[in-house]
Amino acid sequence: MATSLPSVLISIPEGVLDLSWGHPSPRLHALDVFQRAAAHAWATTRAATLQYGAEQGFGPLLNALAAFLSQQPAYRMTVAPESLFLTGGASQAIDLACTLFAREGDTILVEEPTYYLVSKIFTDHHLRVIGVPTDADGLCADILESILADPSQPKPALLYTIPTYQNPSGSVLSLERRRALVDLAQRYGFLVLSDDVYQLLHYGPPPPPPLVAFDDTGCVVSLGSFSKILAPGLRLGWVQAHPTLIRRFMATGMVASGGGLNHMTSTLVHAVLDQGWLAPNIDMLRTTYAARVQALAAALRTHLRDKVCFEAPGGGFFFWLTCPPHVDTAALLPLAQEAGVSYRPGPGFSPSGGFSNALRVSFALYEIDELEEVVKRLAQVLTK
Repeated sequence: MATSLPSVLISIPEGVLDLSWGHPSPRLHALDVFQRAAAHAWATTRAATLQYGAEQGFGPLLNALAAFLSQQPAYRMTVAPESLFLTGGASQAIDLACTLFAREGDTILVEEPTYYLVSKIFTDHHLRVIGVPTDADGLCADILESILADPSQPKPALLYTIPTYQNPSGSVLSLERRRALVDLAQRYGFLVLSDDVYQLLHYGPPPPPPLVAFDDTGCVVSLGSFSKILAPGLRLGWVQAHPTLIRRFMATGMVASGGGLNHMTSTLVHAVLDQGWLAPNIDMLRTTYAARVQALAAALRTHLRDKVCFEAPGGGFFFWLTCPPHVDTAALLPLAQEAGVSYRPGPGFSPSGGFSNALRVSFALYEIDELEEVVKRLAQVLTK
């Protein structure tokens, strides 16, 4: 007997505008682009499309991606194909990096706050997660250095950071701190997992180059993803790192057994790059999201005024709202849902359970008129 099983990850109750999801609006999926890309890929790579893929990934895509990234103002570096490895998305890359570079019981440092779902990956690997404070300029490098220099503290195997348009805070790690973080990794011998999936989604001046641009010794693994710039259902991303680290990824048993990851999708995405369709899609996303940022910021200022503090992000998907100290955003969530709005409470982004008066909202899923309605509903709860 057939059962009713879900077809997509996202699930939103009827009548609720749910800003907890960092998912793009369905209309932003490049459906027509992929219809053309599929035809192009099948016509040009038919013999290779359904075969096992090369260990590093589909060679034509690696070459095209390296050339594309090298031209981006947000990268400002020459990206060599030898420094890239194709993955099944950033989440798979994080999981694989934990397998390769950490062991059960090792310590991993993360930002406070950090991406709420990544902690599950680290606990699956039985890693000890410790938070490092942040401010408006990202991870506090001076506090990190004091932690590393403290003989009573365990030495980390890994440090996970989202340096550009951080999830959830939207902060951007300053150029000075980027250099300092790489220097600390080299001095203290830990690997930086740099989640750079928002690097290309800037809605004004481009951010500083990714951390990997400052690494000449092999202490940074940069994670990129087509989920944010094409469509999440592709489950395709990349690692950028020193070639010595790339060879470690290529030599895993999983790759040796199954070949390159997500090979068929790679042939489709190569067609998108080869035909010059990726850059216009990113431009469209930047324009769309920039308008949403402005609209959401204006609505927050109009309807919530002194009830929340925030900085409008210069890129990425999220606003981080800080309420007065007495507000408990987790306790208020059921009331918000009754009012037809939902969000992610702050404590979920903290290994120590902090940020009880903060919440994250995403502007990626909804159109401008819906975002304005969301804020009106949120105001019904936060202004009581």
